[in-house]
Amino acid sequence: MTTRTLDLSFGRLEDYPASYAKYLPMREERMARRVKEYKEQQEFIARQEEFIRKYGNGQRYREARGRQKKLDRLERIPRPEEHDRLHLRIGGPVRSGRMVLSTTRMEIGYQDPDGPALFVRTPELEIERGDRIGLLGPNGSGKTTLLKTLVGALPPLKGEYQLGTNVKPGYYAQSHEQLRGKENGTPLSAILDTGPISEEFVRTYLGRFLFTGDDVYKLISSLSGGERSRLALAVLLLEQANFLILDEPTNHLDIHSRETLETMLSDFDGTILFVSHDRFFMDRIATKLWIVEDESITTAIGNYSEYQRMLGRRQNEVAIPEPAPVAMQSGPGTEALLAERNGNGPVVVTAKGKPRRRNDGDTQKVVGQLERDISRLEGRLNEIGDALAIASIDADVSAIGRLGEEHERIQAE
Repeated sequence: MTTRTLDLSFGRLEDYPASYAKYLPMREERMARRVKEYKEQQEFIARQEEFIRKYGNGQRYREARGRQKKLDRLERIPRPEEHDRLHLRIGGPVRSGRMVLSTTRMEIGYQDPDGPALFVRTPELEIERGDRIGLLGPNGSGKTTLLKTLVGALPPLKGEYQLGTNVKPGYYAQSHEQLRGKENGTPLSAILDTGPISEEFVRTYLGRFLFTGDDVYKLISSLSGGERSRLALAVLLLEQANFLILDEPTNHLDIHSRETLETMLSDFDGTILFVSHDRFFMDRIATKLWIVEDESITTAIGNYSEYQRMLGRRQNEVAIPEPAPVAMQSGPGTEALLAERNGNGPVVVTAKGKPRRRNDGDTQKVVGQLERDISRLEGRLNEIGDALAIASIDADVSAIGRLGEEHERIQAE
């Protein structure tokens, strides 16, 4: 939660003494006031210039000269500048059945040469028409892998899922996979490839995504991150999907483009499953949450702020015990197992209990696991920080105390 917001636009830095959520209406109020002041001054100038033209050579020429001098000394208010905005609108997609997606219990991950790399175990999940589900979890927890599985880009390690009647999914990939293989093309060719449409329509359509003039002939490989994001959205919206699956859709978009995307998705008459680290975006769009943590998924009703309030007010009836050390039988493999656990021994023990010498692959696995643990703890610290901020706003002293203790405990880990 922020208490100040700095807006850098058109070479001018403005300070708003408010959080981002309050900054948005304050910015609109400032802009409306500036537009009003500018229009009033322009009307005043027009009246004075009309008087000067009418009486500059007549009996009231002295008064006209005086008004001209005042105009010459008048400090002109510059015309308020506004950012170009995306013009996004999803056409009326075919209405899906009530059940959009259902799954059995699944295991989500990758098939590695050394065996399956498991990220997430899911319970039986259901998505109904009109749901707007935000997917939460720390980096590396498997959110993107889950989305790729549900769109058929990856097979599940175990279990299966099924789309409902008349469901047409549209997938927005964080890495802009919609544009893969088109790097030598242009925005114009990327849209033309989607179907039998005219070049005139495509140029007009791309203009809604801020591609104007010769921008439509740029190589896709030379586009900036924001331009690639806008182009990927342009391709997605032509699919007329009724089930949007979005992986970090606000990445690389400026504030005004994000606001336009929020408005479009709020008005979307379909179903949405999305991942985003933008908590304000999550609050605006989500009505349900899937929380990925410790290789499992739990569900919650409401948006991100409501989830944080729930965490803060959760009764702390069962204390979380400290993990007890695992007793190990002494024997020929004990030293090797301890060395493996510490991550610094020359020998590791295979699944069949046989010792072998550690190699670079083993070291990389240990490092990878440590990085995932660190990412998980950092993600939990961020969630607790958000919950603390919301509990402070609500003046919930009990929640503040519990969350503060958990924050200290996780930091100690």
